[in-house]
Amino acid sequence: MKKKIAVIHPEAGFSSSGGSQLSAYEMAEHLAAFFDVRLISSSKCSEHSVVIPCIPRGKVKKLQRNKTMDWLLTRFVSNPSLLIESITSFLTYTPYLICKRADVVYPNNDYGGLAVAAVIRKLFKTPILYTERAGMVSNGKVLRRNLKFKPDCLVVFNQETKDYVKEIAPTQRVEIIPNGVNLSLFSPQGARYEHGLEGKVVLTVGALNRQNHKRIQLAIEAVSKLNDVSLLICGDGPDVAYFTDLCEGKLGSDRYRIVKVDFADIPNVYRSVDAFTLPSEDEPFGRVYLEAMASGLPVIATDDAMRRTLVGNAGNVCDVTNIDEYAAALAATLSTDWEDKPTTQAADYSWQSVAEQYAKVINSL
Repeated sequence: MKKKIAVIHPEAGFSSSGGSQLSAYEMAEHLAAFFDVRLISSSKCSEHSVVIPCIPRGKVKKLQRNKTMDWLLTRFVSNPSLLIESITSFLTYTPYLICKRADVVYPNNDYGGLAVAAVIRKLFKTPILYTERAGMVSNGKVLRRNLKFKPDCLVVFNQETKDYVKEIAPTQRVEIIPNGVNLSLFSPQGARYEHGLEGKVVLTVGALNRQNHKRIQLAIEAVSKLNDVSLLICGDGPDVAYFTDLCEGKLGSDRYRIVKVDFADIPNVYRSVDAFTLPSEDEPFGRVYLEAMASGLPVIATDDAMRRTLVGNAGNVCDVTNIDEYAAALAATLSTDWEDKPTTQAADYSWQSVAEQYAKVINSL
């Protein structure tokens, strides 16, 4: 009889703008080869979905686009969307898991899911598996908070994070397993998105929010230094107008597009361009780089240990805050024949391989 695994993420199926909900969906799909998997979420997104009502963070973020509502919601808490999701999902997901017991609970939505899992473990001794997707962002602030829940196994993405965990919580079990990419979905073969841009086209993706760590403005600045190169921005957020004005001033109306597409169309977007870049300040992992490489694209990324490992010989890393250096890296990448290096690099991170590693951990629990 297969073990029952409860994967938790309220946002899965509601939006596709975050790595954690996409990873929860993919993980549920691929763990189903080994276990009886239920993906507990607020929206139907797969055959493994169990829809339990709550208010996911994406719904709150939509409300926050109204300045008055944003002022009210942020009056007493810095991240109301996550707090509201956590409270409402705790109130509905906990009773469900009390009635429909699992052998392992695998929350993917930060402290909200961990709180649910902690109650279930207290009642039934059900082990908790947790992947820390924030890594060392903000000097490990989120990581330290989530360690207080003492998951039975904590999964991290690199040795640096594992070393930090063992330093502050020596008895915590920690395993290193990378994120995965769906190689059947992201590949060089298939339909292409019609963006209407001429010449070489560079793609970047991310939430259009000046306050986050994605730093899309650096990509705009760097592309503006090049001739006959256009920028395709795929994303949405509260600062669309700001980024539109910046592109108009730096690139002109013919050298950029800002588009919002459904997740199902994202592979077509990757296949429609010549290179991918994301100049984010920090990335706990960087799923989008894998998606781009799996689609055959070379990558230009921020120079740090994680992205040097991810990109390998399938692109270039540089100091993206030095706009001239960033622009030179873009130009060098666009003028190089990368052959099959990007797809070869991405193949090491297939979801099938990642799911097998998780299955070994789950069976050990």
